[in-house]
Amino acid sequence: MPDRVTQMRKLVDYFLGYNATRYIALGVETGLFRALAATPDGVTAADLAAAQGLDAEYTRHFLQTGYALELLDLDGDRWRLAEHMAPLLARPEHNSYLGSLAGFHHISGRDFERMPALLKSGGTYTFQQHEADFIAGVAQVTAGIAGFVAANILPGLPEFAGRDDLKVLDLGCGMGGTLLALARAYPKAELLGVDVEPRSVERANARFAEAGVGARVKAQLAAAEGMDLDARFDLVTLIQVLHETLPAVRADILAGAARALKPGGVLLVVDEPYPETVAGLRDAPSCAMTQFIERFWGNELLPLTQQKALIEAAGLRVDAQSVPPPGLVSVTIARRPG
Repeated sequence: MPDRVTQMRKLVDYFLGYNATRYIALGVETGLFRALAATPDGVTAADLAAAQGLDAEYTRHFLQTGYALELLDLDGDRWRLAEHMAPLLARPEHNSYLGSLAGFHHISGRDFERMPALLKSGGTYTFQQHEADFIAGVAQVTAGIAGFVAANILPGLPEFAGRDDLKVLDLGCGMGGTLLALARAYPKAELLGVDVEPRSVERANARFAEAGVGARVKAQLAAAEGMDLDARFDLVTLIQVLHETLPAVRADILAGAARALKPGGVLLVVDEPYPETVAGLRDAPSCAMTQFIERFWGNELLPLTQQKALIEAAGLRVDAQSVPPPGLVSVTIARRPG
């Protein structure tokens, strides 16, 4: 049984976490983390402030706070990012980058202002109702997952070894991050994405054109459950989408995904796995908080066993399920028999 002081410290840590999130967002927005990453041997507070055009005293306090939070190290009078913090906070192209999460948490935190009314009404504020900066923020924070899929998951699947000509369908493609990552990894691939959010589809096609892959990568405005693309694709992906689907249409979406696959084709589902039991929530507080917030959007995170049952009910064979570190998402690999 914890004592009162232990419980007080727990709350203080949560309050500190909020301010630390805002601190990290400031370091990303001002370019301070990028500047520190560019000087791996360290930099003095005065030199950093001068190089970034910032006030020297405020910069010194920024560095000292980062040291207190164990984001920075200090050697003599020279400050540098702590071990592994450069890819995590200063390199958006890296699959492990988490810097965009800080700013997005500030944007998504606006939902808490709506919650008192929603708690009374039982209503929802759907993903599609959110502001443009929220929609764009989701694309940013999921970019690392797209890179992880292209660089770490698909190369391990024997069906795709030595191939660069895949036909891919991305259900719930958003602003096209997964499609772009796959287009770069598979230079002869033909890729199609569908989504119900018009701003996302418009931006996705603009990004494909900007990247010079618009001839073989398309996004279209459509509901995943309405697709009729029989046996055309080597790979169908659902990246952070399954929990966003309404219970009434989940079976239709997965059945459509199964039909869209060629015999032997792969369905890849990346999602956030909800604990199987209430007791398991203590081991998954991040997932619990995500579910609390997204429930007001109308979303429902699913345990791995429920994901597996839904996929198998669509006629697919689930061959693997895992939760890679740091444990924020699960990976399910299924195949169409034949």
